[in-house]
Order: sequence, then C-alpha cells, then structure tokens
Amino acid sequence: MIFQSLISLYDRLAITKEVPPYGFSFEDIGFEITIDKSGNLIGDPQDLRVQVKPNVFDFYLSEVPYSNGVNVRSISAATTPNFMVDKADYIFGMSGNEQKEEHQKSFFKLIIDVSGNSNDEGIIAVKAFFSKWENDNSLALKYWDEISGAHGKWVAFKLQGDSIFIHEREEVKRLWTEYLSQIQYSKGISLVDGKIDDLQKQYAQFKFGTGAALVSFNESAYESYSKVKGENAPISVDAEFKSSTALKYLLRNKAQRIKIGDTTTVFWAENKLPIEMFMGQILDSSVQDEAALVPVQKFLDVVREGKLPTDISQDKDIKFYILGLSLNKARLALRFWYVCTVEELIKRLQDHFECLKMVHGDTNTSFPGVWLLLKETVRDAKNISPVLAGSLMRSILTGINYPQSLYSTVLGRIRADQAKKDDKTGKPIIHVNYLRAAILKAVLQRNHKMEFHIMSLDTERREEGYLLGRLFAILEKAQLDALGAVNSTIKDRFYSAASATPASVFPRLLRLSQHHIEKATYGYISDRRIGEIMEHITVFPDHMNLNQQGLFAIAYYQQKNSFYKSSENKITENNND
Repeated sequence: MIFQSLISLYDRLAITKEVPPYGFSFEDIGFEITIDKSGNLIGDPQDLRVQVKPNVFDFYLSEVPYSNGVNVRSISAATTPNFMVDKADYIFGMSGNEQKEEHQKSFFKLIIDVSGNSNDEGIIAVKAFFSKWENDNSLALKYWDEISGAHGKWVAFKLQGDSIFIHEREEVKRLWTEYLSQIQYSKGISLVDGKIDDLQKQYAQFKFGTGAALVSFNESAYESYSKVKGENAPISVDAEFKSSTALKYLLRNKAQRIKIGDTTTVFWAENKLPIEMFMGQILDSSVQDEAALVPVQKFLDVVREGKLPTDISQDKDIKFYILGLSLNKARLALRFWYVCTVEELIKRLQDHFECLKMVHGDTNTSFPGVWLLLKETVRDAKNISPVLAGSLMRSILTGINYPQSLYSTVLGRIRADQAKKDDKTGKPIIHVNYLRAAILKAVLQRNHKMEFHIMSLDTERREEGYLLGRLFAILEKAQLDALGAVNSTIKDRFYSAASATPASVFPRLLRLSQHHIEKATYGYISDRRIGEIMEHITVFPDHMNLNQQGLFAIAYYQQKNSFYKSSENKITENNND
C-alpha cells in the first residue's frame, strides 16, 4: 500500500515536472568548476552553498544523471561513479590529502562508456580536463577543505560561457538515457502489482544521518530460499524508481515533512490540496513563518468550529496519507502509516485542538504543534522521547487515547520545576503554564471522559482536586499581596505535597494565610475567596490520584490566570448552550 501510494504521487508530480524522469534525480550541488573547451580550469571553484547555521547549508538543487547503483553505493563506491557530476573524490582524484585514483578512473571510464565519440563541446571539454589534470593540484584549490569535506556535496562542471552545467546539456541527458535503456535486468514478478517486469536488485537509500533503505536485507539471516538482498522482496525497476523518487521529494520538501525526535513524518494527498502544503505547520509550530501562517490560521479557525474550509469541502473524500519513519540500523523503521479521507483528517484535528482548548494569553498559540507539546515533557528539547513523539502523533491522527506517559511526564515536570528559577533572569519558572495545563486537560477529557464546559476558571466545579488547586492559588496570592515579591513562595515549598497529599500541608497553609490576610491591604478579598471554596470542602484527603492531581494543576493555572485578567489576556471559552 505504501509503495502504490508513493507511485501514484510520483505520477501526479511528474505531470507538473516536480519530479525528474527515469534515470535522473534532484541532488545537492555544493561547488562548480568552470572549464574552457580545451579542458583548462578557469578561475577558482565557486561555492554554491548558503550557510543557514553552523554546519548546516542550503545547496543548489540540480537534476543530475543518477542510477540506483549510485544511490546504494557503499563498499563498492570506488567503482560506482555517477555520470558527469559527483563528489570531489571522483572528479579530482583526491579526498583531503588522500589519493582517490580508482574513484577518478572509474568516473572517467563511465564518461567514455556513455558518451562514446560524441561531438558535444561540454563532453569534449570534460574529457580534455581529465587528460591534463594533476591530482596533487587539488590541494591548492580555493575552498579545497570544504569541497572535499563532509558538507561539500557534489561538484559540477560548467563550460565557459554557458549558463547551465554540463550535465544539464540536452545531449548529455540523451546519451545517459540511451545508456540506461541498454542495461539488462532479470525478469520476475514485482510485489507492487504482481506483473512480470524488470526487477531492481536493491532498494534506494535515504539520508537519515547515514543512508538507509525502506526495505533491505543486509544480513543473510533475513534472506530465504537462496535469494540475495532485493530478490527477497522483488520490485520492478520502474516501481522502485517512482516510489523512491516520490519519497525523496517528500523528505526534501520542508512543507510536507516534519521531524520530531528521531521520527520524520511526511504527508501527501491523492490530489494537490492546500492542506497538503501547510499540514507541517499545523502539526509542528516550533518554527513558523508569519506570512505563511495567515492561511494556516484561517484554516484552523474554520476547523475549530467543526466545519470544512470551502476550498476543501468539495474534496472531502480525497485520501490523505501520513507516513512516519525513523532510522533503525541499516533500514528505516516504520513508526506509523495512516490513510484517511481529508474530511476524517480535519475532524481528527478539530477534536485534538478542542481537547487542548484552554484559557491563554495573546502571546500563546491556540493551536500548539506536536513539538511544543512534547517540549513540555522534558527540560531540554533534545531529550524528547521518540516513542512518546510517535505515540502522540498517532493519537492526533487516529483519534485514539493520548499516551498516558504524556500526562505523567507533564505532572513530573510541574513538580520538578515548582521551585526552579530562570538561569538568565533569576525569576521563578512558571511551572504550571498554558501548555502544561492544556495537555493535562486534553488527556483527562479524551482518555478519562471528563467534561470541561468552560476553558477559563469554573467556579461551579466541585471535584476535590479542582477545589484544592484553586485554594492553593488563592493562598499563594494572599502571601504575595502581604509580602510582595519574595524569593520563595508557598508554591516553591509546598506545591508537590499540596497536590498529592493535601491533608499534610493545607491546615498549616490556612493558618499561615491568616497572618497574610491581616497584613495585606486588601486581605479581605482573599479571605472571602478562601471562604467560598471551604464551603465545599469537608475534609482534606490524605492522598489524591493522578487524575485529581491533574485537576489540581488545571485549577491552579486557571485561578491564577483569573487574578491577572487584563487587556493583554485572551480568554477563550466554550459554553455548551
């Protein structure tokens, strides 16, 4: 099913030439060298890279001659060159200070085999370059360390006076296509369509740190019936090329992929739809382009109302595909594969954001992405659990219960941060913030069927956990009103105990509050608030379960938020009429 869907995507993209034809690939060009018709190097190599951040670059994307053999080359790399464009090893015969003559010889031999006696000026110039180039001269080239380094990517030839690379010349493309048509493959039944066809020996590899294939048999223990590697899962040459090219397109397309933890998720629709291009921003709002957010925000505003956007409603039955992949040794691990209609997907998103709905300030987003949610489970984002990331994504897309570990880890972070201060400012960290309260509420609502009629403070709610959370926030406010800004509040010392074992701390805190009430100018307000809540509390429980602790945190957040309502606060309420 995955391969058939990718092949259909390739066929759709091929119509608009967003993917290359058979035998070609869009690859990153890091440097170009210009030669004259006699093969002489003209000037210095040109750096085509654009540095985004340290050791991260955007490269010049070019359609290059390409084959499955180059895609999977590893041990036999020296004798598996690409045609007319490749890494520095093949063109200059050097990698740093190390000689790579075998790489260079195989590269030049392929040019001879493919081009024959071609009269193309570009091809003749490249042949002349190899007849006179001295490999040791590479060390004196400008940018040599970068060209032959890990971030150099491929080097392309350009003929002096031309605006395109030599490998982009029409004659070069024609010769390469003709050369590929002469390759003989074994025949067999392809697993994709069950038809007899030319079979590809190996599946393409994709860049996940190191190269990894979606299907691979890298150990003899995985092979059966004396079949070797790709023969164990036969696929036609055409199907392998189309499916791998489509997946490479998705992995390269920033709008149709997101990476959270070790999982990369790609998504596409049967037909080209607007949601296909901004699904990534819906699911991952960690990095956002303000201009690009406008149509996304409009879309989500409609989704929140449980409606279908007008430009999508006519395509509601179109299939939508979501594929989650991560690296597992030599192959890609399938984290999840989800197929639904566009209408089903939008309903899932609507339900997810409805579960997360919570009072918040203007600086917060009403539609937090997966990364923002997961970030609240750890102190450092690099420690986000890949298992939790995959489970949360699956819950959002399928509508199943949220992972319980999401709930427990957020409660753990709240306890861990109750007395911490910001390393830079020295100010206390807000340990129960909007996102953490929203996560707790979402899990309680979906997993435990708790009802939340309004998203701000609910003064009619009577659960013990909710009442005690409100009470704790009021007691903290009474302290601050009396003492002003202090280094340590009751939150720093007693929050964990108050939320888990109320009977051990609340009597003491209530006695302490009387001193604060007497000292504060408006202490009578706190006294009245405390009285309103104590009317509904008969006894402080010795212990509260995790669900009650979650309600405690939500009430604490909502009560504190209600103290500081101003023009800067945005209150989002959902009243069931």
